[in-house]
Amino acid sequence: MGTISKATVLSVKEHGSEIREYTLQLEKNHYFEAGSFLQLTLENKEDYTRWPESRNFSIASAFKADGTIKLIIRKVGVYTSRIFDELIVGNTCTVKYAFGDFLLPFFDKKAPICCIAGGTGIAPILSFCEQLVRDNYTDRLHVFYSFKNEEEMQGVDMLKSIVPEAQLHLFCTRQEMDELPNRRIEWKDIHTSNIDVTDSHFYICGGETFTSYFAKNLSAVGAENIYTDEW
Repeated sequence: MGTISKATVLSVKEHGSEIREYTLQLEKNHYFEAGSFLQLTLENKEDYTRWPESRNFSIASAFKADGTIKLIIRKVGVYTSRIFDELIVGNTCTVKYAFGDFLLPFFDKKAPICCIAGGTGIAPILSFCEQLVRDNYTDRLHVFYSFKNEEEMQGVDMLKSIVPEAQLHLFCTRQEMDELPNRRIEWKDIHTSNIDVTDSHFYICGGETFTSYFAKNLSAVGAENIYTDEW
């Protein structure tokens, strides 16, 4: 059923005009797995009667005892425009959490984890990073991440501090940046890497075309552990 909690905006960080990173303080802080998502509504809601209009967002941070969470939100329609207008520091919203099965493997603590993300699809991957730091398993983490430009490269500093250098692959699609390929991630980038396709766990997060492209190619070469989160 999920936990319903009031959430207060602690900070808002802009990544260009269309993406914002929100830090929220949960009133009711219950444990959730990295990779989970929540439902956010701008209405005040305290019970389990009919849930008002809301939007789903991946939680971009692992569970914290202090009850803070992060969300990365792209303005793509009427409701997310309302979120941009109304969710300012000090204001509140209501969230219901946690949901989803885009989660780290529970029993496999050794096999590589390969994350492929586009744009705001990096959100659940950032929560994986935080969790793997706590578990001391960051050496198994590989990340392929593409973003439009320097303004929209959310979480890159964190990725650089956590993911082994040879296992972090960044791509900028609409701006030339030093030492980064100026293009989208391609299947050959995954296929020619040193990742063991058979044993690895693959997490793909992005638009429908993005996720299906990589999932199809991975399946074709024998990958079995494929998890997708699309929007």
